[in-house]
Amino acid sequence: RDSWIRGGLAALIALAATGASATSACAAPTPPRQTPPPQTEPAAQTRDADVAPQVDRARAEKLYAKGYEEAEAGKRDLAAGKAAFAKKKFGKALHKFDEATMLDPGHYQAWNMVGFCARKTGDLKRAFAAYEKCLAIEPEYAEAHEYLGEAYLASGNIAKAKEQLNWLRSRNSDEAGELAEKIEAATN
Repeated sequence: RDSWIRGGLAALIALAATGASATSACAAPTPPRQTPPPQTEPAAQTRDADVAPQVDRARAEKLYAKGYEEAEAGKRDLAAGKAAFAKKKFGKALHKFDEATMLDPGHYQAWNMVGFCARKTGDLKRAFAAYEKCLAIEPEYAEAHEYLGEAYLASGNIAKAKEQLNWLRSRNSDEAGELAEKIEAATN
């Protein structure tokens, strides 16, 4: 009988050491506790910074094409001496190019045209920022260097415009001739 009591006591001590109760030794085992799934916010409530931008190149290209048509119409109005009409068309084009860059932030041609239209509507600060974004994406984009040179001319910084001209010439770009003419006209 002593051995039976000692055996029972040993079993109780072993159960106590594992944290189980004497009644659980005979009862069915309890299922393990499950951790609830992490709480997530509904999609509509997520912050913008948490959401990766989705690139929609096809829609961006369509907007770019529409913006380009408006910009070309603005150029024709400028050539015809219709500055007020041209400014409106450049403003409409700017809106299209802005939308294109929102849909595809890597669309360097659209950034270039944001700069062009901003410059044509008189917003040089925005033009410089757009050219900077364009050239950060595609540093060898000659058209952006030429337009950046024109922006420097518009701001009165002939030295910086000449830097862009030198960059274009160093790459034998066709854009160099156009910028050279504008620098020549501005300095005479």
